[in-house]
Amino acid sequence: MGRVLGLALVLLQTPAPAPVAPRGIAARYPGDGGIAHDPAVLFASGFEQGFEGWTSVNTRIASIQREEARAHSGTAFARLTATRGVDTGGEVALRLREGVDRLHLRFACRFDRDTCWPHHFVKLRALKPLFRGHAGVAPPGDQGFWTGIEPLRGTWRFYTYWHAMRGWNNPGDQAVNDDGTPNTGQQDFYGNSFTPDGQSPVPRDAWICVEVMLQANTPGRSDGEQAFWIDGREVGRYAPGVPVGTWQRNVFVTSGPRNTRPTPFEGFDFRTDPGLKINEIALHWYVSKEYAALGTSDRNVVDFDDVVVATEYIGPRTPGQDPRGSGGSR
Repeated sequence: MGRVLGLALVLLQTPAPAPVAPRGIAARYPGDGGIAHDPAVLFASGFEQGFEGWTSVNTRIASIQREEARAHSGTAFARLTATRGVDTGGEVALRLREGVDRLHLRFACRFDRDTCWPHHFVKLRALKPLFRGHAGVAPPGDQGFWTGIEPLRGTWRFYTYWHAMRGWNNPGDQAVNDDGTPNTGQQDFYGNSFTPDGQSPVPRDAWICVEVMLQANTPGRSDGEQAFWIDGREVGRYAPGVPVGTWQRNVFVTSGPRNTRPTPFEGFDFRTDPGLKINEIALHWYVSKEYAALGTSDRNVVDFDDVVVATEYIGPRTPGQDPRGSGGSR
């Protein structure tokens, strides 16, 4: 009996093993060499061939820099620059030839030491042809949905639009806003915010590996998901049943005094049409006058490198051969 009790005490005192990070596509391609040829990879770019393969580039704010000592790998990287005092926005975008139901985007980014935090950042989008969407308006369920991964004031979050999103000006799905006016849906639906707990501040002047996953739902069901990893560690996942929290208007709160009625997250009803696929990613950099005024620099700079788009988990770039020949798309 004593031996059994002693064994039980030992088991109770033994710490649980740390979760094992999943082995992604990058683990099979040291230095990302040849990663573009993996069957699950849709696109890869280390910017060694400039913006080759990208669909659109806003050259007003985007440029290629060649500085081996600063690049995440190889010798080149993309730089996006916003000027203080004016609203500055733009992106380097990729439109896929065929959309998918599940998309992973991995990229390395580096914020300058004095750069302010952006108003909006990198996007994953599902858009029907000719539909672009508008800020403040919930998109039709058969036309579009999208999410952004954003370092809001130095903390990573999702900023998401879809047809069943929550309004900022009403506490739920009610037909009347707080001020008594009808809830028409116009300008009432700015992006819903999802900020995981327990994060460390986003560092400056250091390369960060970010991976984002967006999973479309089965039409008629709320089984859509989104998740992100920082330097190979899962930081946030929003899926049917996880996490537990409370909707406060357009923010899903998971801790603190505002988490008044904690219930498992219901999942996402992103779309009503199975033909609406995830088909666009954008290295987006928008710095508003208000956000720039909070900083000290006249030039707010972010660098990007080692972008991979795939249908499976990718994982951080592993040490290995020079990646200058690893770019391309299928």
